[in-house]
Amino acid sequence: MASDYQPKSDRKGIALCLSGGGFRASLFHLGSLRRLNEVGLLSQVNTITSVSGGSITNALLAKHWLRFIGDKIFANFADFENDLRQFCARDIRTGPLIWERLDPRNWASLISDDHSATDLLAQQYEDHLVPKLTLGDTAVKNGPKFIFCASNLQTGVSFEQSFNRIGDYQIGYAQVPEMRLSDAVAASSAFPIAFPPLILKFEPDKFHGGKIPEPELRRQLSRRIALTDGGVYDNLGLEPVWKTHKTVLCSDGGKPFSIASDPGEMITSRLLRSQEVIGSQALALRKRWLVSSFEMNVYGGSYWGTGTEIEGYPKHDRGYSGDVLEALRQVRTDLNVFKPGEQLVLMNHGWALTDAAIKSYCAELVPEPLPSGTPPDSRLLDDSVAALQALRDSK
Repeated sequence: MASDYQPKSDRKGIALCLSGGGFRASLFHLGSLRRLNEVGLLSQVNTITSVSGGSITNALLAKHWLRFIGDKIFANFADFENDLRQFCARDIRTGPLIWERLDPRNWASLISDDHSATDLLAQQYEDHLVPKLTLGDTAVKNGPKFIFCASNLQTGVSFEQSFNRIGDYQIGYAQVPEMRLSDAVAASSAFPIAFPPLILKFEPDKFHGGKIPEPELRRQLSRRIALTDGGVYDNLGLEPVWKTHKTVLCSDGGKPFSIASDPGEMITSRLLRSQEVIGSQALALRKRWLVSSFEMNVYGGSYWGTGTEIEGYPKHDRGYSGDVLEALRQVRTDLNVFKPGEQLVLMNHGWALTDAAIKSYCAELVPEPLPSGTPPDSRLLDDSVAALQALRDSK
């Protein structure tokens, strides 16, 4: 709401936003987090918001946070890195969409109005990513607040999920710390073309402060909530932080819009292409607004994304350009197996762009001289032929 907007003098803290984009985003963000940790900035972040593939990274980061060793730079960051890479080497898409739907043991729940293939996706996260963890478990003393963003199909706005509240400004907010973290990630990553909404049921009296004036309508909407991918409303994860934080860092692992000489004439292809255009213009507006806010000094920070040319930063060193950058722009947005080479090139890309963004726009937040750090794979960062070979089958 407008009343939540804070003037620059009242803004506090550093926010890190991790966009959607399937495993490609998860891995791109992993490279970014590595560089943020190397310069001691990750430990300073007050809020980490995430969408879809970014929520996969964010949830595992929350799990590892209490295990990190070190005050400013986490010495055992590699443990988190290895766990996320192992998870992104799995196919968590095909089972929920095909094989588990064909399993007779799941038919009773799948024909229910309250269950769908997205519940099966949530179980993948429960079994292999964040088992037995709840939103309440992400409350870390002296650590960041972890926020997982979904989209509420009923109210049409961003739906926040964190240890101290879930909800949106239309229906209000409730404290549900016992909610499974795996459900929050599934709601955030339920890409609508592949996965139906995740249905969550709550006691309506739990929700307070909603903007909807009719109490009975608010109760009805909060009793049974239909959530889909957070990227449907805000693929950058900016909504929870842009009004209040002093510094906003935005890591965008989404797939850039691609020009198509033949968008198709069949009704399905026309509708899908039109949806892409609508989503692209909405995302472009958010990016322009974000950059404009930086330029007008509304808040500090920086943006970096998979389609970003490293030469666009005033200060930069190694990074991808030319054919490798174009190949990175085409990497699929999916939740299936990413091979080691693909993973490392995406991580390199996130690492190098984050390094350039920090040097160019966030020097006041980090030590001088800036720690050099180590890219995930120096050979794949310096050898464009090897990088292209690693991305050969990524489309």
